[in-house]
Amino acid sequence: MAPAFRGAHALPRFAGPVLFLAFAWAPFASPPYAVRCGVGLLLWMAVWWLARPVHLAVTGLLPLALAAVFGFARMSEILPSYADELIILLFGANILTTAWQRWGLDRRIALLSLAAFGPGARRQLIAWFIVSTALAALLPRVVVAATMIPIVVAMLRFMGVEDLWNSKLGTSLVLAVAWGSSLGGFVTPLGGAPNLLAMKFVQDMVTHHEFLFTTWVTRLTPLTIGVVLASGVYISGVFQAEMAQSDRPRVYFLDELRSLGPMSGAERVSLLLFVSATTLAFMRGTYSQLLPALSPAYVFLALGLVALAVRTRGEPLLTWEFAQDKMMWGLFCVFAGGNALGAVLNTTGAAGFLAGPIVPYASRGPLVATLVFAGLTMVLAQLVSNVATVAVMVPISVRVFQAAGINPIPYIYVIIAASHCGFMLPSSAGSSAVAAGYGINLRTMFVAGFGAVCICLAVIVAISVFSIYFWPGFATA
Repeated sequence: MAPAFRGAHALPRFAGPVLFLAFAWAPFASPPYAVRCGVGLLLWMAVWWLARPVHLAVTGLLPLALAAVFGFARMSEILPSYADELIILLFGANILTTAWQRWGLDRRIALLSLAAFGPGARRQLIAWFIVSTALAALLPRVVVAATMIPIVVAMLRFMGVEDLWNSKLGTSLVLAVAWGSSLGGFVTPLGGAPNLLAMKFVQDMVTHHEFLFTTWVTRLTPLTIGVVLASGVYISGVFQAEMAQSDRPRVYFLDELRSLGPMSGAERVSLLLFVSATTLAFMRGTYSQLLPALSPAYVFLALGLVALAVRTRGEPLLTWEFAQDKMMWGLFCVFAGGNALGAVLNTTGAAGFLAGPIVPYASRGPLVATLVFAGLTMVLAQLVSNVATVAVMVPISVRVFQAAGINPIPYIYVIIAASHCGFMLPSSAGSSAVAAGYGINLRTMFVAGFGAVCICLAVIVAISVFSIYFWPGFATA
């Protein structure tokens, strides 16, 4: 991760603490103290993540320190965010890809990627976006981001891009993977925990019968197609304008690839370990009953430890001394900080406080209701994880619409789709946190993400309102 930018001025460094204290010590009783602190923490972290007066990892540690000092949340509610299974997954994946660097496998993979997709910026963007979207339909988006982004970073290193913060090309390609991972995640229930949580809410609070996977896919496929197409066009247009086309033809990369010669034994073992971890993560359902604790996180960790233990031709595949110098330690703090912020907003009631003003709009017709609920869900999705967003918004929508005598099912589909559009901040989505951890430009993420959010909001509202009026099946689950 890149260090804090040179010449960081004092204003953002002090603006964050001032905003937090202004909210926490405000001389009024409503909202409660814990809610005010949650909102203040959100503002502090947002300012520091965007302006970078300190390293991104430092900002990621703020929830722990502030909760301990100001007592607005129990440490037992925040600390698990820093030991989340996804942190273990990222740690294990990072070990495995560090072995690539030791033996030059990252260079070989980079050349293969450039030869396959071509050196053109537009082709690279669309290719990585589509591949990530397709994989996220079947896998949790963080797993997709954690396995795909290291490959993109390896390709960028070969092209001479080391500092992603100051590289428009690097930031754009990593964001293409992160956003593709997010958008592909709601077309099937297998796309992540928020989908399964939404299914449970529908079954327990509305239909009281099983929510079939086929029903989910048929109802959400039109929304998925719409947002993916619109986002792909947006990514291609916005980021393409900022990137230079490579002047090296595909044959150059093929020649470079041939010059490396055949893969060494160490390269083969390094690749085998990573592919094995990824494959086992994909096939989790086949062995979950036999090994219920062996989730993808521990698969990557176990095979990462194998990489540190095995030897090839008498030499260690990877040593800890080499690994600790190459590991993305700040990545873990940034990711954990995003998780912790979401936990604080959820447990303090700050997320519910932000959602409160939408209640009167439920009975003002499908267009207004869809626009308001989709819009607020997207705002919330920029601040907390989509699991927390679904946990807040779906129960609220069910209560509000049922109280108004309106079927809540169509609006739950709207909320599910909108909850996967967290593009602007590291706290908004697991894939965005992974991207941020690799040191991409967070100002670009915020500004470009805002445009993507607006486009996705327009597409979701248009398709949903059309479906409410003209597709009876959209009202069933």
